[in-house]
Amino acid sequence: MDIDIKVTGVIAEMTHPEAIHPAGSGFLLKIGFFLNDTLKVIGEDGKVIKTQRCYEQKILTRYSTQIRDASYVEQLAYRTLHENMDMDPQAAKKAKAEVARTIMNKMESARYDDPSIWNICLEIRVECTIEINDEEVGEPNGEHGCNRLLERLGDDDCAICHEEFNSTKHIVVTTCHHTYHRSCLFKWFSHGTHTCPTCRSDLAPVAGLPIKF
Repeated sequence: MDIDIKVTGVIAEMTHPEAIHPAGSGFLLKIGFFLNDTLKVIGEDGKVIKTQRCYEQKILTRYSTQIRDASYVEQLAYRTLHENMDMDPQAAKKAKAEVARTIMNKMESARYDDPSIWNICLEIRVECTIEINDEEVGEPNGEHGCNRLLERLGDDDCAICHEEFNSTKHIVVTTCHHTYHRSCLFKWFSHGTHTCPTCRSDLAPVAGLPIKF
């Protein structure tokens, strides 16, 4: 199983606090995690025969003094990615150090830009691509895993075009856990709406737009 991880971070917003923070707590930090998790099953000829892309989103709130220790931030990242966002445990373990470095570097940058107390919204995007051979069915597991992909191929259909999923079209699972062909969903986005066609949840980050804090 090959795992490729890319982590990016951006300070989305810095505002003056609406209320007085507890003494010694530092500034209020909202961390918006956005996971773009792709699973590719590779056949004997080296070509992709099954694929799905799952998106997950989670927003945490912490005071800056709570996350000054790198090991704590790594564990926070691992728990968030694996336990709250269904990321494969091996992938979350590989990602946690880079996620922690990105969070702490962005915090330090914000502190340098203005030492006064602010409310900060930090967007962390994690792109994970897992490639497995066809005989490795069963890894990884969970919502983003191969077994779930096989279930979708066997039972589900796209909620937009109502055609059954097959191994030649990319499957997308949204942050609200609705399932579409990737081409169908992004065609929907091209009409200027970035909500889920099924439940109208906000899917702006799926379309590449910023997280709404």
